[in-house]
Amino acid sequence: MAEEAIVTKEVIIAELQQLVATQGRVPRQSMYEHFKIACRLFGSWQEALRAAGLEKVQRRVYKEAFLIEEVQRIAKELGRPPISGPYEFPLYMSVMEYYDSWEAFLARAGLKKFAEAEEGQAIKDKLIDDVLEMEQIMRRFPTMSECQDFRLIRYYFGSWKNFKAACELRKAAK
Repeated sequence: MAEEAIVTKEVIIAELQQLVATQGRVPRQSMYEHFKIACRLFGSWQEALRAAGLEKVQRRVYKEAFLIEEVQRIAKELGRPPISGPYEFPLYMSVMEYYDSWEAFLARAGLKKFAEAEEGQAIKDKLIDDVLEMEQIMRRFPTMSECQDFRLIRYYFGSWKNFKAACELRKAAK
């Protein structure tokens, strides 16, 4: 209830109009943080859009500049670029309207899909140590789906196969 006192109809209208101005499109329900409050206050999502004067705004793709800012923001939060796909970058499909590949988009944003070979050695070592510890506990090498950090592994090693090879090298060196 406290949030509803702060998020008024006027606030929702202003936020929706601002989102259209910055993103270049009407926001999807899933992309608007106060969606449930908007539906409760206006009766429906469509009524909220109508109140903001957006019911006739053509649904366009996101502006390229907004997509680049968003991927840079998420990369900063994650400490690495998001892996392609909607799980880490919900606007992935909009990116594909501008670019032929995820790598081309990341390059335009000044990011790389995979870490450089010399980058993040301490993180790589920890990932290997953690999985080798899991292997001892499980008495077998874990699968990718059993590893919480598979996105980090993919970023720093390029693939699960490369990661397994690095783990084997570590075991052989002991």
